Amino acid sequence: MIHEKIFQLKNGREVKVVVKRYFLHDNPQRSTECEILIREPKEKYFRTPIGVNHPQYWKMRRSSAQQAKVLLMEYSGITQKQINQAITEFNRIVSYSPAQIGLQYESELV
Repeated sequence: MIHEKIFQLKNGREVKVVVKRYFLHDNPQRSTECEILIREPKEKYFRTPIGVNHPQYWKMRRSSAQQAKVLLMEYSGITQKQINQAITEFNRIVSYSPAQIGLQYESELV
């Protein structure tokens, strides 16, 4: 499953948090990942915060996975609280049965 949430920052930048959950074949556990994308006010599409041409790119590549995540978070301007909000929203949606999801969307439309 995939859940996307867009946060509007004070400087006009939009940050999209993409939460993905995978079912592992041999294991009953699920793997959850977060991806952070940004869009500046005059840009049309979302992009990664630190691309190949960014000065911090090689620093990010040499660091551990946890340090790279922190670096991406700092550069995008999003807080850990906002990421946790997107993950909590995702977990709430996943916990619904398909019938409840339909009723939830129907009640929001009315």
